Amino acid sequence: MHTPDRTHNHAHPQNHTRRDFFGTLVKRTLAGAGLLELAQYRAAWFRAMAATADPQLFDVEKVAPGVFFARARAQALVNANAAIFVNSSDVLVVDSHSKPSAAASLIAQIKKEVTPNPVRYVVNSHFHWDHTQGNHAYRASEPKIDFIASEATKQLMSDLALQRLKASLDEVPQQLDALRARAAKSTSAAEKAFCSEQIRQMEAYRQEMKNYALELPTITFASSHVIKDKAHDLHIEFHGHAHTAGDVVTFCPQKRAISSGDMIHGVMPFIADGFPKTWPKTIDSVGALDFDRLMPGHGPLQQNRQPMTGMRNYIEELAAKVDQGRAEGRTVADLQKTVTFSSLKSLQSNGYAKYVADNQSKCFPNFGPSKGLQADINTNIAEIYANLDRL
Repeated sequence: MHTPDRTHNHAHPQNHTRRDFFGTLVKRTLAGAGLLELAQYRAAWFRAMAATADPQLFDVEKVAPGVFFARARAQALVNANAAIFVNSSDVLVVDSHSKPSAAASLIAQIKKEVTPNPVRYVVNSHFHWDHTQGNHAYRASEPKIDFIASEATKQLMSDLALQRLKASLDEVPQQLDALRARAAKSTSAAEKAFCSEQIRQMEAYRQEMKNYALELPTITFASSHVIKDKAHDLHIEFHGHAHTAGDVVTFCPQKRAISSGDMIHGVMPFIADGFPKTWPKTIDSVGALDFDRLMPGHGPLQQNRQPMTGMRNYIEELAAKVDQGRAEGRTVADLQKTVTFSSLKSLQSNGYAKYVADNQSKCFPNFGPSKGLQADINTNIAEIYANLDRL
């Protein structure tokens, strides 16, 4: 566990934790905005609300007093889950989803189902699009908003967010063509309706994200940032390289609850931006914290440490096999033939393989019939092979 290097008193906000890697970047706030800019923000907010065709995109469940877990319903372009911490007079939300309209949907749901208190803080657990692209909806809905992230996450967002959004939008036409072809070949009315809905969602996403406004973190830290409130303390902590260079967890010691982003979740890991050798050690560091329930970035609420341990062991075991194979001069293609589902003990242990397979189908139904976990293992082998030297 890291020793907190900064403390934020919730009753008397301090700005000394804010850092800006890019000195020329002007912080945009509604508090100092002119009437025209204010109108633009509000217009963006109403557009985001109008873009949400589905009245409810999340299933909210109570984890502990003042702590709620918003599990994302399946969408064509996946949304991250959110953790909701209700403070004495406001709210902290972890992660903002893949688009402003999804964040707007959750904001409305929080007000309806959880609390009328405003969202005062949004934590971006890491820089990936499905955890950050909804930031603007929070900015438009609440003038006094702060986005909290590690220093590394802010830099990665600044460097890569717009570039990766463009790449994802460039892929939409091909994805639409594939869905139309899938619908054309199908004789099932249900399948055709499914494809039609996926197409609708993708086209709406492409339209909504044409005028995307990047909202960077306003509070950053190297190791830890603490919000002290009458209701509880919230520790936002960096424990080491894992899924990305900047993953943080949000830990509430009084409620024994933690939000992990994608460092720990319920589906097969994405390691293209990851650190395969250090990731298991980072999970071990998080595991030393005193929590009972874990709110992951994807998949269901985890009420014991079994899924976390399974994910940790899978990454460690696969990284060791790939490391050995690369040292022997074996290629990615060769390793993908020999490192199989049945050869990985971590997948067989405590039902971990079934757990992630079940969650994959629920989180990502638009990928069509499941090809089994071997396809995901093969992807992870290639990702680990490329990233073995990252520490």
